[in-house]
Amino acid sequence: MPPTPTKPIRTLHLFWSLTFGGIETMLVNIANAQAGAGARVSVLLINDLYEPTLLDGFSNKVRLLRAGRKRHSRSPLFLLRLWALLLRERPQVIHLHGSGLLCVVPWWMRRRCCCTLHDMPEGSLLPPKGLKRLFPLLDIGHGGNVRFIHRVPRVAAISGAVRDALLADFGVESQVVCNGILTSAFKRRGLRLAGKPLRIVMVSRLVHDKKGQDLLIEAVAALRGKAVVDFVGIGESLPYLQELTRRLGAEPWVRFLGSRTQAEVRDLLADYDLFAQPSRFEGFGLTVAEAMAAGVPVVVSRGQGPEEVTQGECYGWTFTNGSAPELAELIAHIIDHYPAALEKAGRAIEHVRRTYDVGVTADNYLKVYRSLIDKQNNMSIVTAQKPNGGGKYLVATLALERRTSERRCA
Repeated sequence: MPPTPTKPIRTLHLFWSLTFGGIETMLVNIANAQAGAGARVSVLLINDLYEPTLLDGFSNKVRLLRAGRKRHSRSPLFLLRLWALLLRERPQVIHLHGSGLLCVVPWWMRRRCCCTLHDMPEGSLLPPKGLKRLFPLLDIGHGGNVRFIHRVPRVAAISGAVRDALLADFGVESQVVCNGILTSAFKRRGLRLAGKPLRIVMVSRLVHDKKGQDLLIEAVAALRGKAVVDFVGIGESLPYLQELTRRLGAEPWVRFLGSRTQAEVRDLLADYDLFAQPSRFEGFGLTVAEAMAAGVPVVVSRGQGPEEVTQGECYGWTFTNGSAPELAELIAHIIDHYPAALEKAGRAIEHVRRTYDVGVTADNYLKVYRSLIDKQNNMSIVTAQKPNGGGKYLVATLALERRTSERRCA
């Protein structure tokens, strides 16, 4: 007899908004890849806040749903539409992109939830008692990114650094599922030598306390014309960074290009000689993987997610976190040894394709979904007959979970 065909998994990605950012871009790619792999995929946006170009990036196989909530609104009325959409879609798995989303999922559906922690864990867990425990919607926006994560049945971490910090600081276990990109879509830089001056690019939100753009400006200022840098992205630190640039006299070597679409970033990376990610705190570093896919040498800070992407100095260059002078020295070293940087960049292309392609990420999430569905199926109520022949009674049986082997980003 032919094997019984496996029914496609019905999964729904739940997200607050869809604006320009690494997480949002990845969501589009993962949803498309999962739909292409045969899953029935829906994406539900809660807030009425989205970039039309990102919406256009979804495949026609992905169902796009909107709850229509005004951003920062405290009105619970949007829950009626949200719950109606969930009931209509009947997802087997609800993929939360943020632990705070658990509070808007109806209680009878929460056992279907898995959650991805997209950054280093921060904040505090929801206390076991109190009014906010009974009415968690009152706690939206508080407690950092871990507020409800201990209540989610399955948790995925985007890197080993995130997983280890979540376990050490909050006692929550998680499975590593590395972020993914469309590796084949990036324009390749080629083997041309560096220009004079060296052209550096950084693609990230302008949040210098976290992303470290100020360190890169200080480093470029110290090099006095040997290198120039373009910042791609928007954010609240723009006025501070512009003032820092002026104060250091670095205006000739620093530009702020604003936001770019995913397609534009895929093409522009290849125009540069070096990609820098000097983050003070970073869970993964999606744009680092993108630069590596484009064949651009990369520099990252130590001790964070980006260093996992480069596997230390195997596929990139690293410097002490927070040290602008060391970053400047490293850039000067790369200028003097650029053929060695190109050699690393060439090896990095295959590493990224093998490890961080969105197809790999999408498949690993489907494995997480299947383990969650198996857990639901095993937690069943069965009817059993008493040994003495008396009436029937209900026995709750819980099968032991098989531990899912964890994919490491090695």
